[in-house]
Amino acid sequence: IHYAKRIQNAILPPDDFVRKFLPQTFILFKPKDIVSGDFYWLADKKDMVLFAAVDCTGHGVPGAFMSIVGHNMLEQIVNEHDITQPSEILEALNKGVSDTLRQSYIDDNEVKDGMDCAVCMFNRKTNEFHFAGAMNPLYFVRNGELKEIKGDKMPIGNLKVGESRKYTNHVI
Repeated sequence: IHYAKRIQNAILPPDDFVRKFLPQTFILFKPKDIVSGDFYWLADKKDMVLFAAVDCTGHGVPGAFMSIVGHNMLEQIVNEHDITQPSEILEALNKGVSDTLRQSYIDDNEVKDGMDCAVCMFNRKTNEFHFAGAMNPLYFVRNGELKEIKGDKMPIGNLKVGESRKYTNHVI
């Protein structure tokens, strides 16, 4: 299990990589168990930095399996399919997780797992900040006041054949 923790930690972006693209930030990551069902992710794409905070169903080993699935899906969506709008990333993640767990094909699938996720994109060129959330909100401070943008009340996962979910893209 400790070796599994090393593998899981290897997929998380290192602190110096995060600070390179988001210099005035910090990450608080305190797994409940040795391995975690939560993870964070970051990618640099041209003029954009994309990042996500993800809470997978379960904790411990099942949650860690889900975090590996989620991380790999995010990498594929952004780096291979070149999708950078947060709402579209969530839509592709939803389909990808459902397909990977075969939730889309089996009516009474026993695997009801999924994730709650907040995806953000900051465009360094236009100074725009985009956010989309699957169950998770965005909190930010503007003019000394704490603001909240709620995520959509639709988790990632359990998508059935022919079903689609559209997530809201918010621009700041």
